[in-house]
Parts: sequence; C-alpha cells; structure tokens
Amino acid sequence: MLRTKNIENLKTEKNGIIVLKSLLNGFIVPNTDQKKFLYDMLKIDYKKYSRSIDGIILNIDSFENISSDKDFMLVEIKTTNAANVTKLPYGVFFGFTKNEEDLFKKIWNYRLCIVHTTLKKYVLLTYSEYKDLIQNKRIQYQINFKSKQS
Repeated sequence: MLRTKNIENLKTEKNGIIVLKSLLNGFIVPNTDQKKFLYDMLKIDYKKYSRSIDGIILNIDSFENISSDKDFMLVEIKTTNAANVTKLPYGVFFGFTKNEEDLFKKIWNYRLCIVHTTLKKYVLLTYSEYKDLIQNKRIQYQINFKSKQS
C-alpha cells in the first residue's frame, strides 16, 4: 500500500503535467512505445532508465516526424506547491534518483523541469544550471524488503 506522502506526490506530479500541457507548446507524455523509440535513438538502456523521464517537448509539429535528437527534449518533472517558493527555481526542495541524475548528466537534450502547481509556472534547467543551483545534496537509500514467503 502506498504511503500517504507518496500518493500526495503523485497527485502533485499529475497537476504539474496538467500545468505544463497548458503552458508549454509541444509538451507530451510519451507512451511506452514512443519512449522506447526515443531511447533507442539516444542509445539509452530502456530497462535501466525507463522511469527517468516524465515527458518530452517536441521541437517539431508531431512525434511521427522525429528524425534526430534535435527534434525533442526529454523532461523530468519535479513539482512544488510550497508557499515559500515565490520565484522558480529558488528555494525548491525535491528528490532525484541516481538514474535521473546520471541520465541528466550525459544526455544533452534532457531537462529538469520544476513546476509550481499553485503559481502555474515552470522553469527548464540544463545540467549546468542545476549544478550551479545546488545548495546541498545528500544521498538517501530507498529500501524494499522481500515479500513474505508462503
């Protein structure tokens, strides 16, 4: 069963997607086949990084016309509705997996997108901008225990 905080975060992320769709031309959430197509084009291990993006921004008129990595950007969304955050991306706190950061570091057209769901604003960050904004960073392990054996 999902913890209450996880459910809250998923709801906030869905709100972030709604905000982006309303503000950002060309933003789409790719289906599995579309994501695999893009990952193949970029030579990204789909199995390892399948959950490391939330959407894409098309620089062309439709997904079917993608022919190179210049035609789109991969987007990882982090959302906030914090009252103390009044100008993005300053003061934002979020979790980022190692896979997300590794992909961000090595794929030139990957962007971190911070969305404020109350202000209905967003900012897209390059890896260099992200690094310059970090005040502090800590590693946290996520642990899953095995299911009970019958």
